[in-house]
Amino acid sequence: MQNYLVHVGYVVTLCAFLARDILHLRGLLVVAQTIVAIYAFMIGVQAIGAWNSLFACINIIWVVQILRARQAVQLPQDLRVLYARHFAAMTPPEFLRWWKMGHRESLRDRRLTWAGSMPESLFFLLKGSVRVSRDGTPVTDLPAGYFVAEMSLITGHPANADVDTIADVDVMRWPTADLRALGVRNPMLWTKIQSAIGHDLVEKIRRSEH
Repeated sequence: MQNYLVHVGYVVTLCAFLARDILHLRGLLVVAQTIVAIYAFMIGVQAIGAWNSLFACINIIWVVQILRARQAVQLPQDLRVLYARHFAAMTPPEFLRWWKMGHRESLRDRRLTWAGSMPESLFFLLKGSVRVSRDGTPVTDLPAGYFVAEMSLITGHPANADVDTIADVDVMRWPTADLRALGVRNPMLWTKIQSAIGHDLVEKIRRSEH
């Protein structure tokens, strides 16, 4: 029986590495490392048993943190449709955490980006529309529901167009420096934000084809 335990433990470890969901991966590693630790103690290899017990404890802590992050959060009514349409790649707690990092602003006749310059903020249009221009020639108008200055954030290159508000607009604004700091502090959330931006870029391409 003892000899089978170590094989079961490593099979579960293999399943963990094949898991796509981080919660499943951590949970399976807890099971696998616990089994290997039990086997090691049974055959008298204390060092291996101790190390695997430590690894299992670390993964248990991660499982608890992931479950807390995924707990159901009631989104405010005005954000539910917005979240479902544009930001479903994030969990509701992640979305709220990121959304609260931003600043809601009402602007009128303002330039949001200058061609050849690095934007200082990422914008998301909540109300109204903006005009995208190159060399003084209007290219397109973007309605609410789109990002502005997202390409510079992703590529690190200056903006390739001027973007001006048309009359009154409401925007959410995130300072670029804050977003880059978030990317260092929480790479997983940053990846999901990039996924939302990627979806936005695809929608813009589709829109330009019609």
